[in-house]
Amino acid sequence: MPLVAITPLTQSCYETILNRFSHYSLIAHEDSINELKTIFNFRANTFYSNPINRLEKIKDLPRFDGVSLKGSAIKLLLDGQAGGWIGNKNSRVQAFFFSDVIDSINDEIDDPDEFCNKVTMKMKQKIESFDNFLTPINGLLSIESKNILSYWGHHNVSSTLLSESKNISIRILPNCETSEMFERLPSAIRRDSYHYHMLKKEKVDVILVGDANYKKNICSCQTCMKYDCEIVILTDTRRKELLNLI
Repeated sequence: MPLVAITPLTQSCYETILNRFSHYSLIAHEDSINELKTIFNFRANTFYSNPINRLEKIKDLPRFDGVSLKGSAIKLLLDGQAGGWIGNKNSRVQAFFFSDVIDSINDEIDDPDEFCNKVTMKMKQKIESFDNFLTPINGLLSIESKNILSYWGHHNVSSTLLSESKNISIRILPNCETSEMFERLPSAIRRDSYHYHMLKKEKVDVILVGDANYKKNICSCQTCMKYDCEIVILTDTRRKELLNLI
């Protein structure tokens, strides 16, 4: 995720790869890509789960003095489920992803129907761009830092990262193991355990992780216990430095 869209870990992710591991071959498995592609796949077409569904309510809302259509749209975007993981359940994270879409709508549009049609169309287009960004060509996922999507906000990264072309290529490998052995694990760690297992089976030298508590997600099978590799934890320290928070 931090490679294709701006997050608090993006600066650390790019600097770690380019400064420490630029001579390494980068790999990921198909399931990692498939998992990312489901983040903004809103299957439940309900007000609280689907931000596009919420934004369509603009057509029906009464107008109040001092509240613009954009202001109403932001409030609707935030008025979803507060809990859950990124994308499908968390309205705060949905707002990070789609707020710039609302901001891009022409301020002169004052008709609720026209505004609604444009904003929902652009939301769908951004989801499509996200999916296209994650679609490998001939097994290779190529990413240019200047093209990464706005997500948590440009304040999380340096202007240099976005203005200069920094290219990263990742080989996307077929899944080398089925996920059946992980089905009994809690849903919160199931996918991570599966991915760690496959990477260790590939005998990688380094695994980049965004979770300081990653150890609880590594399965106890012989493959994972016997094979040792370097684990590099990505942090938001560089982001805090950019914002003078430390």
